[in-house]
Amino acid sequence: MKRLLSWLLAASLLVGITVIPGNTAAAAAAKQVLRIGYEVLPGSVDPAKSSDDAASTLVKGLFEGLVRQDRSGKVIPGMAKSWKVSADGRTYTFNLRSSAKWSNQDSVKASDFEYAWKRALAPETGSTYAFNMYDIANAEAYNTGKLKDASKVGVKALDSYTLQVTLKEKTAYFLQMLAEDIFAPVNAAVVKADKNWALSSKTMVTNGPFTVKSWSSNTITLAKNPKYYAAVEIRLSEVQLLRPKAGTENTTVAYQKNQIDWVGGKEALVYSDLTEASRKQIAEMPYSSTYYYQFNVHEAPFDNVKIRKALAMAVDREALIFGTPAYGFIPPAITGNGLNYRRQVADTSYFKENVAQAKKLLQEGLKEEGLSELPEFSIIVNEEGGHDLVAFSVISDWNKNLGIEAGLEFQPWQQLLSNRYSQNYTIARAGWGADYNDPSAMLGIFTSESPDNDSGWSSPQYDSYVAQAKAVSDPAKRNALYAKAEKLLIDDMVILPLYYYVADVLHKPEVKNVYLDYDGNIIFSRGYIQ
Repeated sequence: MKRLLSWLLAASLLVGITVIPGNTAAAAAAKQVLRIGYEVLPGSVDPAKSSDDAASTLVKGLFEGLVRQDRSGKVIPGMAKSWKVSADGRTYTFNLRSSAKWSNQDSVKASDFEYAWKRALAPETGSTYAFNMYDIANAEAYNTGKLKDASKVGVKALDSYTLQVTLKEKTAYFLQMLAEDIFAPVNAAVVKADKNWALSSKTMVTNGPFTVKSWSSNTITLAKNPKYYAAVEIRLSEVQLLRPKAGTENTTVAYQKNQIDWVGGKEALVYSDLTEASRKQIAEMPYSSTYYYQFNVHEAPFDNVKIRKALAMAVDREALIFGTPAYGFIPPAITGNGLNYRRQVADTSYFKENVAQAKKLLQEGLKEEGLSELPEFSIIVNEEGGHDLVAFSVISDWNKNLGIEAGLEFQPWQQLLSNRYSQNYTIARAGWGADYNDPSAMLGIFTSESPDNDSGWSSPQYDSYVAQAKAVSDPAKRNALYAKAEKLLIDDMVILPLYYYVADVLHKPEVKNVYLDYDGNIIFSRGYIQ
């Protein structure tokens, strides 16, 4: 394991599994109770407003959408038992399970989905992830207030158990997107009657594998939902989300005191409080984010691709203390309907660390620019959380391998973002995480039309590859198009990829089939205690 854990306390960039023997395995197995530690518990379980990891973990246990994803990322039926897609790929007709019930015993109806989605899109709701619904016809116009008539949004309950969704264009990964929190249903009658329905265990009505048993500022207890259509698959009788007890400093200490069974994920462990035995047992779990530096490709001499490639090839990524080495942009956690992109497309096929080649490229690039050496330049990074450690390592590699001197400038996050958008930088720290489980959630930000593209780079060919992939249903063929787009991005060295994020987790060995999804949320619905 290539980690200097003592550095991580300061860094807060790496947020992975530890197996520590417990002496209550038999009792725990009999009870089938899972205890998860959180420093802060969410205050609401409204799927339309879910925006942090703890809330999303809860939503995925309490609610179920039309589909869900298994551990491999494959889409499987949820509230929808089946569906049909029109020949042009724009209209989806979902057939809901007539046996599905809300926790108050109401039937889960197509109208609940229509109401929930339009509510999430309504500007007054303020949903953080409403943009994930923009592939639906007129969804963006309604969310931004340009369209006032919700009936024109492309979602409609045809009858009690049939939901029709119309997209603005074919979107081959639409089913993957439906597994996101924002697409979960709510009980329309309950929400209309009580705007605070999601704030109390007495008023929360859910449709997933678990229901809310109790809720306080320190403990949230979920109980198995016996009315869930697939209740036979649910082995845990209870899931508890727990804050540290009084006198226990944090969840890392609580775990080592056997007060909880699972801690960590995107919520970082407190590494300074780990015992030596715990440290040695940490394993890492990937999630869908990439850390990289972004070049200003319009600033001389960094507009020369050979110079950019030289800098990228001179960095020793194995020496970085965070994540796993990145030579591409799409992280290994992205599966795309059960087909892992990074296993199909090795990022080392784009480039590798090669100091001799880096020196050659640098000299060729400088000669083309009429220079004998690089002018002074700096990397800009935001002030929070350990970005200096990465920058110092990169700058050291450049100096050792290429004889380059580079500076480091710290900026407040908003100032850094502003400078990136205005192209007021040479090299800037950046990072991106996927909002749904498909490579397009990463590659889309570098398209010419993306409002998140602050690189100053655009390519009609790149745009074409991404657009073509959107219309290709076969995941393998779609990944081949994504690979062409990613290769173009890296061949042009628009970014200098450094590492893919990983998460650290501690869990008891008797906890089985509980894992982090692509986004770092804890998935426990089919878990059990052995």
